[in-house]
Amino acid sequence: MIVPLMIVALAAGAQDAPPVHEARLDDIGRAGRTDGSGVFVVHRSLAPDSFVEVTALDTGRIILAAVKAGAPLPPDRVADLSPAAAAALGLPEVALVAVRIRPVTPTPQDQTVLRAGGVVARLDAPQPLLVALRRRLPTAVRPSREMLRASVSPPARTPKPFRPTAPVAAAPATGQWFVQVAALSDGPRAEQLANSVGGVVRRTGTLYRVQAGPFATRAAADTARASLVRRGFGDARTIAPN
Repeated sequence: MIVPLMIVALAAGAQDAPPVHEARLDDIGRAGRTDGSGVFVVHRSLAPDSFVEVTALDTGRIILAAVKAGAPLPPDRVADLSPAAAAALGLPEVALVAVRIRPVTPTPQDQTVLRAGGVVARLDAPQPLLVALRRRLPTAVRPSREMLRASVSPPARTPKPFRPTAPVAAAPATGQWFVQVAALSDGPRAEQLANSVGGVVRRTGTLYRVQAGPFATRAAADTARASLVRRGFGDARTIAPN
């Protein structure tokens, strides 16, 4: 009777385990951009509906993302990032960015967040690891037209935390309308996102719901929601007063 009990205990603990990395693929290269809502990547070889861990080698941020089908990638790219994925990684709007991509098996809870368009963040990569990963970047990359255009632009500044280019309009503190932006499992990252959109964090169980607002009227909330959708938060929705 002892052995079955041990198996049940191990199976129960596996549901709460962190993402499992699969050592057969560890891509380090450059990623471009693609269109669409949600936090996802288009990868050269990974199957759609799988999941990956993406590390931005410029900012050190790490997130989980879904894999979706997309157009064939050029030879100088390992992946394309959705607008929401690039924003969550704190990446500037340039042609190509350096990333590391590894297949993972997220927890059922994290998979639910990703399928709902939310952000699942991990602790930032330490600086020694980033230095080592940057050394593995391919050097013999044939410049594409996008890369050539980027090379004549002004030198890139040190990446800053993501802030919407069109700030959400300020609203009276007495407003009762909100815009649901994302649901995260990482509390500190949820607070950071809430600050960037002028909103609040409401905890529901183990999820942190980021809501922009409050807004005095439905029209003001809808205007803010449209601005957030343009920034890549395609699942943002207006929340009516209770």
